[in-house]
Amino acid sequence: MELAELAVKKALKLKATEAEAYVQRTKSVMVEFDQKIASFKTVESVGIGLRVALGKKIAMYSTSILNAKEVDEAVAKAVKIATAAPEDPDWKHLNKKFGKAPAEGYYDSKLESLDYQEIVGRLTSSVKLIGEYDKRVKPTRGVLYIAISNVAIANCYEESVERKETNVTVWMRTKIAVAGLESTGNEHQEARFWKEMAFEDLAVKAAEKAVKFLKAKPIPSGKTSLIMRNQIFANILGGLLGPPINADWVQKGRSPLANKLSTQIASESVTVVDDGLMKGGWGTKPFDDDGCPAQRTPVVEKGVLKNYLYDTYTALKANTKSTGNALRQAYWLKPSPAPTNLVLKPGDMKAEEMIRETKRGIYVDTTIGEWLSNPVSGNLNATISHGYLVKDGELKEPIKGVVISGNFYELLRKGMECVGKDLRNSAENYSPTVKLAEVTVAGE
Repeated sequence: MELAELAVKKALKLKATEAEAYVQRTKSVMVEFDQKIASFKTVESVGIGLRVALGKKIAMYSTSILNAKEVDEAVAKAVKIATAAPEDPDWKHLNKKFGKAPAEGYYDSKLESLDYQEIVGRLTSSVKLIGEYDKRVKPTRGVLYIAISNVAIANCYEESVERKETNVTVWMRTKIAVAGLESTGNEHQEARFWKEMAFEDLAVKAAEKAVKFLKAKPIPSGKTSLIMRNQIFANILGGLLGPPINADWVQKGRSPLANKLSTQIASESVTVVDDGLMKGGWGTKPFDDDGCPAQRTPVVEKGVLKNYLYDTYTALKANTKSTGNALRQAYWLKPSPAPTNLVLKPGDMKAEEMIRETKRGIYVDTTIGEWLSNPVSGNLNATISHGYLVKDGELKEPIKGVVISGNFYELLRKGMECVGKDLRNSAENYSPTVKLAEVTVAGE
């Protein structure tokens, strides 16, 4: 905070009309592993992102902080850049009122004191379980990433806030090769607390998946019901709904949901919220990267589009209030609107019940390529790498290499048959298992 306040004062002395400093101190631990620990890296860094205004001329500048002198030099460069910058006709002002919401579960003090032995011990014992499940299965790659971040924001309106947060993510992949056949299995988890990490369960599931899919193959093309596992639909929800509800996309004419507030965009079974106050949520925090308090924002209520997500800049441009969704992907980037925890509200059906009630369909366990889907057109594209045929209410033979395609919004409106109760996240996106009707798949 001292560095942030120093930067703001310096900018005002250099005749900036407005100034903001965003300082981030981060300690990160990254461990790569397969059958043994391949690398263990710890990095600590401090950086400052400066935003200054000369009237409507705006500039960003950043630097890794070494000392007060470097902060002074960075501020001088920021002001110099602003002097030569073109005016932004939509610029109003920086956030004039900071605040903190009563968020819970975003910082784990345990991670501050976590030592090398404990980290390596958990990973080593987990990897051992892969071979114990089936000695033919080998762990081929895994990554554990731990981040402890301290953020301080100060601006020229004598506003300031600080927060400390933690994030843990792990991903692991296995492989089996038998008699000319090969199969892989992978699992991942993202959480805020060390105690929540289920390394052992993930390892066993990754091994089990590799074994069970050794003889998986494509199926004929056609239309069928899809039961999509919670984490998979969470990815799809975030990738295809997240950008269109961004107010910046709306204002720039990129969003297919522009001018559709209060209209029915999905079936009544679909309710989506952006919940910045979700206890223990991946994106939970007391305030956003503009210093606005986090909040719970209804996005879709019983199929009706209710709100877009705003940061300070887009909110002032639209003559509305920020929803507390300013996010900086890194300290050197300007904030822009983004979801905190995008949550599809759970229903009351278990995934097992969906399977039992399905005469014929596909249970989708894992996909690849969903990142190639187009949030502008709504075109959904993903390949099932691990799935099962569902026949007469039971999971049958494993399948792979089947391409899912369709329009995401059409599926939300007409194809959402069931919404489950087993909420799970993939990073900041949360969904239960869902059942979609009449989805086009391309196989053999």
